[in-house]
Amino acid sequence: MSKTRVIKPDSRENLTTIQLTKEVKDMLSSVGTKRETFNEVIIRLISDFKAHNEKVREILDREKNQDVNSKQIQIGENITISEYDRVTISISEHIYPEERYLQGPSLTLEVSYNKPINKEDNLYQIDLKIDKVIFDNEVYSPKEFFGVLQKDIVYCEEFVYFYFKSLLEVIRIEFKKSNYFFKNYHDYIGLAMWRTFLLNSKLSPEILSNDVESILSDLKNEKKNDKLIQDVKNSYFKNIKQYSSRY
Repeated sequence: MSKTRVIKPDSRENLTTIQLTKEVKDMLSSVGTKRETFNEVIIRLISDFKAHNEKVREILDREKNQDVNSKQIQIGENITISEYDRVTISISEHIYPEERYLQGPSLTLEVSYNKPINKEDNLYQIDLKIDKVIFDNEVYSPKEFFGVLQKDIVYCEEFVYFYFKSLLEVIRIEFKKSNYFFKNYHDYIGLAMWRTFLLNSKLSPEILSNDVESILSDLKNEKKNDKLIQDVKNSYFKNIKQYSSRY
């Protein structure tokens, strides 16, 4: 009986000839490693392309299923970014906030803040900004009126009071939370009072942390910028108070 002969397939059976321009060949060479064949480079590029397309499809599917009215963007499994509308309101107050029975001239604050998307948003921050001060029918910037920008608000304690007075008004408008805690000037700049109020109101912890605590903690620190201290002393607000106190 004759011995069975094993026939091995020609290694060239699964190979094809593809014509490439020199430019394409050079591009493949530039993205490949020294040990990679052109075949391996092409396989890797196709694999990367498929992975990229899959990622794009996932993003598009998320956006398709997203509530268009929520203005919340999911950028990861546990990460959500909210895009808030800005709202502007006006608030009136007199220039003697620390004097309960001495009213004096009044001023109007024009403030803007983030409109909450829903009442249960635990990441919501009010991010209140005092944009304008209106006094005696004239419009001033916070710097012109108080001597400081809002980022340096702690150099003027009265400015801090007006900020918190405005913050409380936003909470009343948006969350219908009544003011049972703040009766006088010092209540507004007391951290314990704000903690009690916000925890009892069950509002976002970010309001307490970012809109309140960050300012009140700085208010108690030593003020080291002599120029800002002088700017506040010479501010229009301080001059009005000194002038009005004479009459």
